[in-house]
Amino acid sequence: MIYLTGDVHSSNLKCWEHEIVGSQIKSAKRYLEILRKYKIPCTLFVNGICLDQEDEEIKELLKFNVELGGHTYDNFGKIGRIRSYVYRKIFRCIYGPEFYQRRDIQKTKRAFEKFGLKMSSWRTHAFGSNEKTFIILKEAEVKVVSDLTGEIKPFERDGIVHLPINIPIDNNTIAYGKIKPENRDPFASCTKGRISPEEWFEILKKRIESNERKRIDSILLIHPVIMAVLDDFALFEKIARFLSKFKCKKVSEMSLTLIHQ
Repeated sequence: MIYLTGDVHSSNLKCWEHEIVGSQIKSAKRYLEILRKYKIPCTLFVNGICLDQEDEEIKELLKFNVELGGHTYDNFGKIGRIRSYVYRKIFRCIYGPEFYQRRDIQKTKRAFEKFGLKMSSWRTHAFGSNEKTFIILKEAEVKVVSDLTGEIKPFERDGIVHLPINIPIDNNTIAYGKIKPENRDPFASCTKGRISPEEWFEILKKRIESNERKRIDSILLIHPVIMAVLDDFALFEKIARFLSKFKCKKVSEMSLTLIHQ
């Protein structure tokens, strides 16, 4: 089974991708148009602020076979490098102390509810969660969290289903940094060397085909904005064509019974 996910950030983030392609929500619409062509559903994790400030654009996304999950309210706001460093040192989590997390999660949930949506799934920006995050998310009635990476099978713990991303991520692999022969680990952090998009696609295909043979679910994170910046979705069209050979589901359709088998 394939679970395709993407992250969509608000325009107020002012990241370099926005300067090239504009709104990430518009990139997400192109992404969904391609998926519709190949009859592939997906889950997009979006900032709560998008639902408050870019509501008309979000309504356009909901015309497709997509579900929306929470992705913090505004990528932690403008915490800056110093506060981010302190959070990591003291709380071992970029998301910060419990009271801050709770406030941000509740703010995101309210944005979903105001929009008429239930926030049942979640991904923390930069995978910056900790055990406190999961407790707060459970209180907020979130059922599925996709914050872990690596070759880990989906599992359930304390009422939360965890969907670890087990296919190399695009922005951790092809989007940033220089290619270095001494470091070609597809799960490398953003500060390390990169591989080419073509090599990443070959790894993606081989991992998914291997998972299918072993009856392991494949959880992917492919960012709409990265696909836009990379080559105006040319590579993503190839990925969608490949994924169309397999059964695909949204994150909320993950069955708890499968996890306990």
